[in-house]
Amino acid sequence: MPTDSSTATQDKPPAPSDPNHSSAAVAQNGNAAEVLNDEPTAPPVVEATKRFFAGLKASGDKLFLGHTLAARLDEFLNQPHAPPQPVARQLKKLLRGCPEVVIDGDLTYAVLRPSVGTKQIVRLHPSAHDFESVSRGDYLQLKDAQIQGGEEADKPGLVIDFTPYFRDLPLVTDAGEMGSGISILNRHLSAQMYQNPERFRKALVDFLKETHLNSHNILLNEQIRTVEEFAAELATVRSLLDDYDDSTPYEPEVAHEIRAHGFEAGWGANVGRISETLRLLEQVLNSADPARFEELLARLPLVHNVLMVSPHGWFAQEGVLGRPDTGGQVTYVLDQARALEHEINQRIAHSGLDVAAKVIVLTRLIPEADGTTCNVPREKIYGSENAWIVRVPFRDESGEVVPQWISRFQLWPYVESFAEESRQVVVTELMGKPDFIIGHYTDGNLVAHLLADRLGTTHCACVHALEKTKYLLSDAHWGDLEEQYRFSMHFTADLLSYNSADFIVSSSFREIAGTRDEMGMIESYELFSLPGLYRVQSGFNPRLARHNIVPPGASEEFFYPNHDHARRVPQITQSLAERFLQAEPSEGNVGHLENPELPPIFAMARMDKVKNLSGLVEMFGKHEKLREQGNLLLVTSLNSVEASNDPEEIEEVNRTYEFIDQYELDGHIRWCAARLDKTETGEIYRLIADRHGVFAQPAFMETFGLTVIEAMACGCPVIATCFGGPSEIILPGECGDIADPNDQQHFADLLLGVIGNDELWQRYHEEGIRRVASAYTWRRHASRLLSLANVYSYWNHTDVMNRPALDRYIHTLYHTVYRPRTQSMVQ
Repeated sequence: MPTDSSTATQDKPPAPSDPNHSSAAVAQNGNAAEVLNDEPTAPPVVEATKRFFAGLKASGDKLFLGHTLAARLDEFLNQPHAPPQPVARQLKKLLRGCPEVVIDGDLTYAVLRPSVGTKQIVRLHPSAHDFESVSRGDYLQLKDAQIQGGEEADKPGLVIDFTPYFRDLPLVTDAGEMGSGISILNRHLSAQMYQNPERFRKALVDFLKETHLNSHNILLNEQIRTVEEFAAELATVRSLLDDYDDSTPYEPEVAHEIRAHGFEAGWGANVGRISETLRLLEQVLNSADPARFEELLARLPLVHNVLMVSPHGWFAQEGVLGRPDTGGQVTYVLDQARALEHEINQRIAHSGLDVAAKVIVLTRLIPEADGTTCNVPREKIYGSENAWIVRVPFRDESGEVVPQWISRFQLWPYVESFAEESRQVVVTELMGKPDFIIGHYTDGNLVAHLLADRLGTTHCACVHALEKTKYLLSDAHWGDLEEQYRFSMHFTADLLSYNSADFIVSSSFREIAGTRDEMGMIESYELFSLPGLYRVQSGFNPRLARHNIVPPGASEEFFYPNHDHARRVPQITQSLAERFLQAEPSEGNVGHLENPELPPIFAMARMDKVKNLSGLVEMFGKHEKLREQGNLLLVTSLNSVEASNDPEEIEEVNRTYEFIDQYELDGHIRWCAARLDKTETGEIYRLIADRHGVFAQPAFMETFGLTVIEAMACGCPVIATCFGGPSEIILPGECGDIADPNDQQHFADLLLGVIGNDELWQRYHEEGIRRVASAYTWRRHASRLLSLANVYSYWNHTDVMNRPALDRYIHTLYHTVYRPRTQSMVQ
């Protein structure tokens, strides 16, 4: 059976100069053969596959995608003359997780996933005895031909392949470790330490000497010039510290003494802490233990100032949630900023440095702010000591400020000038460059890339969402969608910004590699094509040791259990009950409730297609028993087409009204237009829990599911989509349940099961609270993120990613693909 070369278990793939394994050759012509396994596929399985493929061809369709393919296979295996069970099991295993099958004449092409995060492309002819391996280049050309026609697809074009530029970065060989990039890197480091200890020691000493704060050394000073001097002085300082009590502060008792031996203030606030850190340092120098090395780097005060970048949407602290392009990411970024500031200050206090953390959230200034603070250039973040929202405007080609809000799909022409103006603003605000830059979503990460490139700073990319996975066939049909969505710029920006980042943070395993049955969000960018523009043979490799899972948390200040009555404000509870759950709707809300005491089925999201709130209304309308036992409560930013100028929102609003009318839901549904602050958001979840209701999250794709953990933290049981992060948050049958929102009957049955079963409701209520408290806190998130920043800053220092070559490649794609596309958009 053919196997893809990406499944190889070597830590370091051969360099492009190797003629037997040339990634560069793949990038040039795309015809490198897939590596074959000597073991052929069993003949009965091949014959069964031929029969199945023949049935697909008979339908007249040429393309079959994942879920459709799986459903067709189930039908085939359950027919009267299905293959015998042993063959059926092997066929199901072979095609499990297959994202697509393409019919081309007598040939059938399939993208197989031998394991999570790997691909192999094969084709099968009716007269063949086994599968034939197909190169990625040939497969993409075939797909393009179905869109463009064979003559156009045969013309030479741009092929994008990032494989050669990550050849020195370790690969994950065990699928279970995908998303644990830091562990893979540290094991790789352990091998380096063992093989060449002197080289490692020199690299570490150089790194410590080059760590500065305001141009001053904070770990090692000029007294130490060589590794030998460092080892000698380390032993001397450790001996000196033995004469002091552990509680002795660094200043003034020991500062002068250890500074004279080359050691500065950043090792600890007192003798006990300094001794612990230096002992750990000595252990690292004398052993090949990756865990100790990570612990050492995590202790060092390498990060004091953080820049976070999130330009799109309406970014403010009040009155914005639910507006177009404005939802969970705003909450995520603000909570992350507060948590990082707190964690950095704690680490600084332990280190002995006399400095305070500063966190900047860089976003767009919108002069026509519609009653929000989005037109305020500088705004302090609530609950912080020194964290700020800093806003910079978009400017048009003549340099004039763009006054109005702009959709995330249409902002690309403004990004470059925004980044350049922001660089000056940030350096002034921080009185120097940031120690760490975090980009959020595609536009934020493209700006973060441009800033990190100019400032020489470690760049962490927080993904949040990738649009290609939200819109079916958006890559193949990008040309038809370009006017509305600008996918050519969006997907190019994804490739540039995420490949340039030093490391990538995802909220869940599924974001990276999906499941055995479906591709992950990041994995979906590994192989695709924009016909007529370029073909991507290696975009994102989910097995690179750049990917790390760091889930966010629910703010404990706002999202706490409904039984914690001492913290609740009865006036807010009463106000929300009157606004949303009384029999007659208040002003601006839709639908009266015949029986307002019924348990509420609650959903709160933007009116985006992917959030699928209209689908929730449809399934509620179809399910008679659910309507009898519960009311549907929707809270969205708007409930009228007059309140929006966004085509997607308008379509969703109209669909929702159509289903309300079709199923005669007046009397059973309340649809409220409201933008709740975080205090109200927490209390509405608790109010739903008080009434033994359930939170429904029916999205077609949810990258993580911040609302899911917020609802659970407040004691509200959750039934959520099986697509994306909620499937990792929720332990099915223990603290909630997950389902395919396309299977409306099953999803609705699960909602009914919760509100109609007191014992089940109570279990989900209690276990949901426990689940969030144990796994999803911002304190845990911030600590992990800063530890990653320290380790990857070290790796950046050692240039393990072959940065100069990678940067040149990214600059080339930026100036030859991305920038011309944005310029043509303006014209």
